Amino acid sequence: MATPLQIAVYISGHGYGHFTRTVNLLSLLSHAGNFTFHIRTSSPLHPAHVTYELQPTVIQTNAYQLDGEQSLQSLQTFDPSLAQKEETFFLRQHGIDAIFSDALPLPCLLAHSLKIPSILITNFTFDSIFQAILDDVPNHPNKAALQLKVDEMVQQYSLAYSIIRLPGYIPFLFRGPQIVDVPMHSRKALRNRNETLADLGLQGLEEKKILLHCFGGQSLDAPSKIPTLPEGWVCVSQTIDYPPFFYKISRDVYMPDVVGACDAVLGKLGWGTCSEVIGNGYKPFIYVPRSAFVEEVGLLPWMETAHRRIVRLEVENYESSDWKGAIEEAQETYSQYPELKVDWAKNDADLVRIVEETLQSALA
Repeated sequence: MATPLQIAVYISGHGYGHFTRTVNLLSLLSHAGNFTFHIRTSSPLHPAHVTYELQPTVIQTNAYQLDGEQSLQSLQTFDPSLAQKEETFFLRQHGIDAIFSDALPLPCLLAHSLKIPSILITNFTFDSIFQAILDDVPNHPNKAALQLKVDEMVQQYSLAYSIIRLPGYIPFLFRGPQIVDVPMHSRKALRNRNETLADLGLQGLEEKKILLHCFGGQSLDAPSKIPTLPEGWVCVSQTIDYPPFFYKISRDVYMPDVVGACDAVLGKLGWGTCSEVIGNGYKPFIYVPRSAFVEEVGLLPWMETAHRRIVRLEVENYESSDWKGAIEEAQETYSQYPELKVDWAKNDADLVRIVEETLQSALA
C-alpha cells in the first residue's frame, strides 16, 4: 500500500462553521483516498487545539453583530511570530506534503517558505472581512498601519496554489491562485424526526410545528421576553427554556439531526447553517442580518437561488421577540417554493474528485 500523503489542515477558530464543514470534507476524502490529516486549529471543538492564535480575531458583541473597533484592535495587535515558529517546526517534524486552509492566510505563507503547496478551501477570506470593517471607519487614527496589515494578509493568500471555492462566495482581494468551483457539501441527519425528538427527551412534540432557534457557535443571549409563536408551533432553542412552548437543548447536540426534525430554522447566515438547512430538507430559514459581516454578500444570493425558502427578520423584531409574522411567512414558502431535487451522493463524489485532482496537480 502506498504511503499516505501527509496533509496539514488549518481551520479558522471563528465560530463552528469552518470546523464542521472542514471535518465533513475530510471524512469524505478519507473514504476515497490515502491521506493522513493533521488538524491545526485554535477552535475548542478540536480536543488537541493549539493554544496560540493563528489569525487576528473577529470580535462579536453578540451572535449577529460585530464589534468593529475591537476587531481592528485584534488585527493591530496580532503577532504571528509564535505561530509561525511553532507551525514551521510542526510541518517539518511531520513531513507535511501539502496544506489545506479554511480560511487562514498564515498557512499559505508557511507552505511557500517550505516549498510545499497550499490549497484554500472556502467561500471567503479574512482579508475581505477586515477590509470591510476598516472601510467602515474611514477616519480611524491607525488606518494606514491597519491597511498594511490587511495588505499583508492579501499577499499571504496570493501565495496559495489554488482556491477550492465553495458556493456562497464573495470576491477575493488577491490574485494568483487558480480558482476551482465545487458543489455544496454538508453534514447530514443520522436520525429521523421521531428518533431525534426522543433523543432530546421531547417525544410529545411529534405533532407540533417545530422552530429551531440557533446561531451556530456564537454566544447567544435569551431575548428580553418570551417570543411570539404562531398557534400550533413550539421552539427548540439553545437559550430559551419555557415549556410548553420553548425547550432548551444542549449546544453539543448533532445539529443536522435537529435541522432535519424541525419545520423552520431561525438563526444567522453562516455557511454551516446554510448548507445544513439546504442539505437536510430545504427547511425554511428565518435569518437575522449580521451588520458589517461581508460574508452575507455571497451567502444571501446563494440562499435566494439554491434554497429560496428564506425570510428576513430584522434585528429590532428579533430582539423585541416579535417572531410570529416571520414564522408564518416561512411556513408559506413550503407551497411557494417546492424542494429542489439534488443528487447529494453525486455532489459529494464530484467534490472529492475535484479536491483530489487539484491536490495531484499541486504536487506534480
